[in-house]
Amino acid sequence: MKKIVVLLGILLIITGCTNIKNEDYNSIIQRVVESRFNITNEYRTGYKYYIPNSMSSVDSKDYNEVLATSNYKYYLYVDVVSYYNRILNDYQIDNNAFFSTKITFEDKFGYLEVNKQQNNKYLVEIMYNYAKIEVMVEECDLKQAIANSIIILSSIEYNNEILESIIGDNVLEFNEETFNIFQTKKKESNYLDVEANDIYKEEDQTDDPDLVD
Repeated sequence: MKKIVVLLGILLIITGCTNIKNEDYNSIIQRVVESRFNITNEYRTGYKYYIPNSMSSVDSKDYNEVLATSNYKYYLYVDVVSYYNRILNDYQIDNNAFFSTKITFEDKFGYLEVNKQQNNKYLVEIMYNYAKIEVMVEECDLKQAIANSIIILSSIEYNNEILESIIGDNVLEFNEETFNIFQTKKKESNYLDVEANDIYKEEDQTDDPDLVD
């Protein structure tokens, strides 16, 4: 019964029919991960996942993707090598960050770290289930961005047979990947092109279906 209630809560977040302003970041994350979210609508080589209907995939190359709402771009990286090798990593909470917390549930782990930038926007870095999302948002959109991100990350389902066939014989080549999901950047980087967000800006942001009033 509890799982059904939690799942209904997640569906309400997805459809934008619930107010999350009164929830804190941890409760948003907990609600999603405890639901064992298993809905998918996007399919890639070696994994599949779900993106909320207010978002779309605008670019995909290898294991890097750009997902977008009408206002923001979310940069997703799926670390199939770390998943294949079952690499474990313990995130150290940063007391100097705007917000910093570990995410753990059963055998999955990760972190959420939010840092204020010089442009007064907030860099959200969230890693879970061997994948990471980075997005730069206004403070008023932090909770919706966190909800969107953890829904996507928790829904990722890996195909072990396909990954074995891809990585098994080419593990050295894959290990050349330099992007480390276990480390936070804390500041904008080339991977997160903040200026690219501007093409998704609209004069009236209240029309954004991802924004909960």
